[in-house]
Amino acid sequence: MSNYTTSFFSPSSREDAYKAVTEKMSQWWTPVSAPFLKVGDIAKTGFKGQSYWVFRAKILKPEKLIELECTESNMVSDNVDDPEEWKGSTLRFEFSEENTGTLIKFTHIGLSPEMKCWDMCKSGWDYYLQESLQDYLKDGAGKPNSY
Repeated sequence: MSNYTTSFFSPSSREDAYKAVTEKMSQWWTPVSAPFLKVGDIAKTGFKGQSYWVFRAKILKPEKLIELECTESNMVSDNVDDPEEWKGSTLRFEFSEENTGTLIKFTHIGLSPEMKCWDMCKSGWDYYLQESLQDYLKDGAGKPNSY
């Protein structure tokens, strides 16, 4: 089973990229209830009122690696049969120094093309990572979900 993976270069520092994920997700993805400052921290995210996910910080290696495990999932969509489809999956962000910036590699471990939500989730990650996070790191103006 393959996982969703993407990577992109940002002219930002690894420190800024790391903080964008651990402390500023609401600025580029969707409202997040709390930052991820230490292993074990928990935060809830949501889309369109009914859909939400709860993540627990599994690994936090400053400026290098973040893993957030989905401990609760309630994905409400016509594109999904199982609202808990993301439960047990992990958001993995890897940061490496590249010339004049940072290479960011993202893998959603457990999100695969076999899943019913694949097209919707892939499209969402493509937008929020390649556009919104990229814009946030470049000029501080991401394009987050506003629900």
